[in-house]
Amino acid sequence: MSQVVDGSAVSAICNLAIAAHKPNTFIPVAVVPENHTVESLEEYGLTPSIVRQHVSLVSVSSLIAYVKKYEDERTAIFADNTKTKVVAVLDYHKAPTLPEWGKHKAVYDCPFSKEWLAWTKQDGQPLNQIVFGEFIENHIGDIAAVSETYPGPSGVELLEMVLAFQETRKSEFKSVKRLHDGTTQFAYTDEKTGGGNTTLPEKISLAIAPFHNGNPYKVDARFRYRIKEGQLILWYELIDPEKIVEHAFSEIVTELQNALENIPVYEGSI
Repeated sequence: MSQVVDGSAVSAICNLAIAAHKPNTFIPVAVVPENHTVESLEEYGLTPSIVRQHVSLVSVSSLIAYVKKYEDERTAIFADNTKTKVVAVLDYHKAPTLPEWGKHKAVYDCPFSKEWLAWTKQDGQPLNQIVFGEFIENHIGDIAAVSETYPGPSGVELLEMVLAFQETRKSEFKSVKRLHDGTTQFAYTDEKTGGGNTTLPEKISLAIAPFHNGNPYKVDARFRYRIKEGQLILWYELIDPEKIVEHAFSEIVTELQNALENIPVYEGSI
């Protein structure tokens, strides 16, 4: 005996099945009948449902400006001094019972300046006299002007010393003597003039910014040397460059805290 199926009952069952597939979200979705998958319709709307953005910035001032534009009560900042990296999460969790997706981030990787990269790359690397002189000459603008804050030879004075070294590039160096004024005197002989002396300071002071678009710091460097088979080998050693980077990063964190008073800044990474 056949039974008559109520069409309204079938429709109700179908509606219940479809409703069971729909997630509890403000994002418009559709259930595809063939395989009952849930597909988002967000891309067909006039605007997205949430901000999904990851921006990389190259200055702390740009980071501050960006955060000020998009901040709300959810915003949090994470500063990692081990990686010199700052991440601002604009839609971070508001509370333990109010989780968020954390899809909107602004990152400042604290890129090093060209000057810092140039000097740290050659730090501790022995060079022959010619290459060493060329390096100092090409970066003479990084030498700090003489003052109480920046003692030592000026860029012009150091350049004169370097040029004197270039004149003795074919000489044979015999001895080294430390003078009372802190300079080191190198005695040499050559076929044309018979020989003479040339000098190099014990150390110099640089005025360079560790980070791109950052504030300059006083960076001291000691000159080192050795005479090998009559040839002069020279290099320099930066004094505590890691501490300078650490201090420069702490200044960035302080600047963020002062500019964004209502936003927590956590020491760590995410």
